[in-house]
Amino acid sequence: MRLVLFGSGSPMSTRALEALAARHTIVAVVVPGGFGPRWRGWRRAWARRRAARPLAAASRGRGLRLLRFHPRSAPGLGEELRRLEVDLACVATFPHLLPAALLAAPRLGAIGLHPALLPRHRGPDPLFWTAHAGDAETGVSVLWLDAGEDTGDLLLQERLPVERGRAGPALYLDLAERGARLLAAAVDQIAAGTAARLPQDEALATREPAPSADTCRIDPAAWSAEALWHFLRLVGPARSFVTTPDGRPLWGSAVTWHAGAEAPPGTMERVATGWRLHCRDGWVEVSAR
Repeated sequence: MRLVLFGSGSPMSTRALEALAARHTIVAVVVPGGFGPRWRGWRRAWARRRAARPLAAASRGRGLRLLRFHPRSAPGLGEELRRLEVDLACVATFPHLLPAALLAAPRLGAIGLHPALLPRHRGPDPLFWTAHAGDAETGVSVLWLDAGEDTGDLLLQERLPVERGRAGPALYLDLAERGARLLAAAVDQIAAGTAARLPQDEALATREPAPSADTCRIDPAAWSAEALWHFLRLVGPARSFVTTPDGRPLWGSAVTWHAGAEAPPGTMERVATGWRLHCRDGWVEVSAR
């Protein structure tokens, strides 16, 4: 199989490169790049170029052709993929939705790797919302890509329990390893002509936005202490959009939780080791400077 890999530079995309290259021919790797008209959105574009460096370096180390994608460059990229006689496109954590014409450029279409159990947690940051919902399990899904956002038919899924209080980076790396293997297995099935196409159950679908202070500001008063501790362990206090009383983002790491109210819910108390966040039934201690 002649493959092209679209990736962001995340560990999930670099693990996918390793797994696919061990079993198939990768003719090109595509990373985010380029700027919009008059450099509109240049800060975000530059951040994505920086984030893509690990995948770009790994691709060059293997002697692979490196291409860059920006939505305005999609037509030319589609022509390049046809010229390279690509059989299948594989997408692993890419920050752009690919237009239908580009998805159709490879002979067999395109598949994607998503770090959630679709149709639950469609959207750009499923691990954050898995943590926010307190899900008991998560997993990885490989799907056929269509014009929608994470809406295509499923090929394969693997489930993984979410241990309470597990550190988020460890869980993500576990998902990255499992996802890379699952993506390679899906390519094997496509090559053998045995790949499934299982429609997603729309009745079970959820879709969440990219987390931000506007879409997800955490109020400790609305959480139980154990649930907030678990959430902070997975996403980190800085990504929880909790702010200190002076309005600064809370940095540090969630260490412990305790039952029993000691202050009004929502109170943030400065202690010797950091901060104490008082919830509706107890409190969470966050280690911080």
